[in-house]
Amino acid sequence: MDIDLRNLQAEQLNKAEQHYAEHGFILLSGLEDVITAKFRPVLAERLGVDESEMPKILDESNSSVILPPDVRRRLGRVDTPRPFGQSLLDVLEPLLTRLIGPLVHVSSNFHAQFKGLGAKEVDHGGYPADAEHMEVHGPYLLHQDFAGASIPTSPSAVTLWVAMNSCPFWNLRLYPGSHRLGLLCNRWLSLEDRRLASLGDPIDVQARVGSAVLFNALMLHGTSNPGPLQRVSCDIRFFPLCGFLPSEVHFLGASPSDTLRAGLDRTFDPVLRAPLLEDQVFLDEEIGLNGVAPLSVLNWAKYVSLLSHGENDKALPYLEQFVNTQIGFDAVTAYSSKFHNQPVNERMLRSVRERFIASADAASKSRQSEGSSRAIS
Repeated sequence: MDIDLRNLQAEQLNKAEQHYAEHGFILLSGLEDVITAKFRPVLAERLGVDESEMPKILDESNSSVILPPDVRRRLGRVDTPRPFGQSLLDVLEPLLTRLIGPLVHVSSNFHAQFKGLGAKEVDHGGYPADAEHMEVHGPYLLHQDFAGASIPTSPSAVTLWVAMNSCPFWNLRLYPGSHRLGLLCNRWLSLEDRRLASLGDPIDVQARVGSAVLFNALMLHGTSNPGPLQRVSCDIRFFPLCGFLPSEVHFLGASPSDTLRAGLDRTFDPVLRAPLLEDQVFLDEEIGLNGVAPLSVLNWAKYVSLLSHGENDKALPYLEQFVNTQIGFDAVTAYSSKFHNQPVNERMLRSVRERFIASADAASKSRQSEGSSRAIS
């Protein structure tokens, strides 16, 4: 499904929300001025060039260019300037509010990728010195952003994959619906792995300037169709309120409290409900979640809820039944060993809770004032 951000009405939002819940991704267009252009000066600064040089750098014919090691290192983790992150939120707010709720972390850094030469495939999420940061050029093997991470974040996060140029090669490969199958792989997988047949047919998305993809953190994805031209892309992540992250939390909309309650009242789809329940957990609210089905993303909400009450032993079974042991590729211990018993950032959460209560109080007073004005008139 392709959503044009230049014509984002309520009907399109409803369709986008349902498509995302079922398939795990949304194709976006109409981004040239409002999203794509915002990345160029940030990349230029990171590359150490004037922005006027970016068209030449982004030229698809630069497939044989190998960037110097220090540049590759910088591009592997591009710091997210606060004004830049806020500008993305301003554009994406209607979608993000529907997909992950009104409380949002923007990832503190993002990846810039220059695919186009025979670099070794990337089968890890790190940047070891002996690889000279060649992941900037190397195609990614298949992985789930949440499952393959070294620290717990949120399985309901979304990644925005932005095409910085147009190229028919080095496609983004997605397995639609894989986000509903639980934790599939801690290890990164070859695109030729025979076990992938049980997941159904993937789709390949070509890079096209002015387009992007929003996809779920449990979506199995990677790089396909290598070729002789250069593909340049950037990917940045947005998280619902997450106690494991130290970064700033942005409040979307005039009344995040009202938006959160309305979202919980509107949807019972696990994919759309899970991030709102995570918000509640980290706001220190009860979620009353019982009878969670195996593999459901709601297992994570229940897991962090019990952790927040110090019931670590009771929490672990929910993490374990979130792991797909039937068609998955790694044992339960691959996840419990790195995710279980991780501490939360209490200082950050206290601050967010105070802001949230103040915001709710202000919204309530505003409604009362409007009601009084209408009564007088």
